[in-house]
Amino acid sequence: MKINRWLWPCLIAIELFLAGCQDRFFDNPFDPQASEAAFEVMGTIFTPAGQPLGLAWDGSTLWNVDGRTNELLSLDRLSGGLVRSLDSPAEGTEGLAYDGQDLWVCGRGSVFVYRLNPLNGDIQKSLNLQRGQFSSLAYGLGSLWVADSQANRILRVDPETAEVSGSFVNPGTRVDGLVFDGQFFWIADSSTLSIFQVGPDGTLQRTFLSPGQAPRGLAFDGVFLWNADGSRKIYQLRIPH
Repeated sequence: MKINRWLWPCLIAIELFLAGCQDRFFDNPFDPQASEAAFEVMGTIFTPAGQPLGLAWDGSTLWNVDGRTNELLSLDRLSGGLVRSLDSPAEGTEGLAYDGQDLWVCGRGSVFVYRLNPLNGDIQKSLNLQRGQFSSLAYGLGSLWVADSQANRILRVDPETAEVSGSFVNPGTRVDGLVFDGQFFWIADSSTLSIFQVGPDGTLQRTFLSPGQAPRGLAFDGVFLWNADGSRKIYQLRIPH
């Protein structure tokens, strides 16, 4: 069959488009190669949380905040199945962290941060930070790190006294997820569909494209980064060197 020479540019364009659609591991509609760096998605589980927010790893299970019920859900990292659930004492809970022994929670509706027994949910300690609107939590370097959305800063907080000893500016416009991996902080920003890698002094290291369209909570299990998405997926991510 003879093809009109004017059709060749169209056929080439279609072929290039189809090639670009192959091997797309991200649910984010933007091209991962347009970002400074891209994660490799190692696996995906679905969370039972109706509104998945904060995320934490306790050494054996993933904990996910359900913003719809204000509960903390302990999930099997392989299947996403519910292990157990706890009621959160924080109003409008969003942030969640694990310090090696206990869970910490915060919410935009309260200036208190709570430490909880992960087995029964009993409050072990409450910290009054006086002012701010808190969206995310991380634990590292012997301190709590609390994202204050009013100031758009990450506050370093003493977990015993609630004293704020330092802070750094969020490189994005929102903090929807926060975790420390032992060397760097990771910050999820749903407004830009980005996940930032940041040094302890607040220096931006790299910017990654989020795997989904609504990145929320972040957790680190010692090897992989985990990202809860508003689509009710939780992505297991390999961090590129």
